[in-house]
Amino acid sequence: MATPVSWVPDLFGAVVVTGLMLLITSHLSSAGDRRELDAFGYALVVVGGASLTLTRRAPRLILGLVVVVLAVYLGSRYPNGPIFALGWWALFVVSWRTGRRSATVGAVALCGVLGVVSVAVDGPSVVPLVFVAWAALAALLGGALRNRRSALDELQERAYYLERTREEEARRRIAEDRLSIARDLHDSVAHAMATINVQAGAAGHVVDRRPEAAKEALAAIQRASGDVLDELGVMLQLLRDDGEVADRRPTPGLDQLPELVDAGRAAHLAISLQVDGPTAVVSKAVGAAAYRIVQESLTNVARHASASHTEVTVQVGADRSLAIEVCDDGSGANGSSPGAGVGIRGMRERAEATGGRLEVQRRLEGGFVVRAAWDGST
Repeated sequence: MATPVSWVPDLFGAVVVTGLMLLITSHLSSAGDRRELDAFGYALVVVGGASLTLTRRAPRLILGLVVVVLAVYLGSRYPNGPIFALGWWALFVVSWRTGRRSATVGAVALCGVLGVVSVAVDGPSVVPLVFVAWAALAALLGGALRNRRSALDELQERAYYLERTREEEARRRIAEDRLSIARDLHDSVAHAMATINVQAGAAGHVVDRRPEAAKEALAAIQRASGDVLDELGVMLQLLRDDGEVADRRPTPGLDQLPELVDAGRAAHLAISLQVDGPTAVVSKAVGAAAYRIVQESLTNVARHASASHTEVTVQVGADRSLAIEVCDDGSGANGSSPGAGVGIRGMRERAEATGGRLEVQRRLEGGFVVRAAWDGST
């Protein structure tokens, strides 16, 4: 429902136009068979002017009222005056505010009614033709404004859509960044906690009989916890700061695999590493994903496999393709599957996000094998 304030412009315009029409009409004089204006003639002028208050709400109703008022005015043989401009304005408003069909019907009705009344009052003349040209001009101008308004509305809608798309894209990127950080935290913390768990268990078994071995285990626990705390600190700094994020974010890659394997060996895991091909040609995104997959695989070995030996193989092709394999001979005594939980899903998402593919299979001779591969186009 329209608010009272929205009536003010139309009401003000109607008052001004009605006042001007009354002022001009009062100075009209009868000529020929035209009759002098009386109270009824002035009332028709007032009714026609008052109809302008409905300009923005009921343009078709305005045209209907104006057609009736003009037909009665013309049929009463009052002198021609500014009241006839209401017909032009009413048809213009219909063409502008509604559509082509309504404008065409309104023009035919206006020309038809006024043409018939004109012929009935004055006989055949050129007046009906004047009404036709008059109505055509009003309909064309109104249609031009309507088309312009439609074009502006379409541009505005498109701008709104683009703005909303940008906001959705920004939210999507934020969600992806959060997911990436969550994966990194999961991989780093899970690997460190698995190392700490293994070393703590080893220290508990040998603390009385071999204190020096317990000391080594505690040192390994200290290193693992220190590393994960450092990485957590960097990630938290990344979340707090807006500037220089790219330079401070940890980006482990294939070059850090020897350190990862050494950390596993320090946790008394028997791990061998074989790297074939130039790892420098692998993109940073793929290298980081491969590192995290190996890290999660070794974490699963430490937590679930009870393996006596684990092999990590990295092959880089001449076409920059990459294949990694983590194979263990564990019995799975500590768990039913490698990485029961989000581990395997996270590895698969990392591989697919960088254009690779992941396979996790149980070996017939015991243990599990994790394979990930990327072609040279990634």
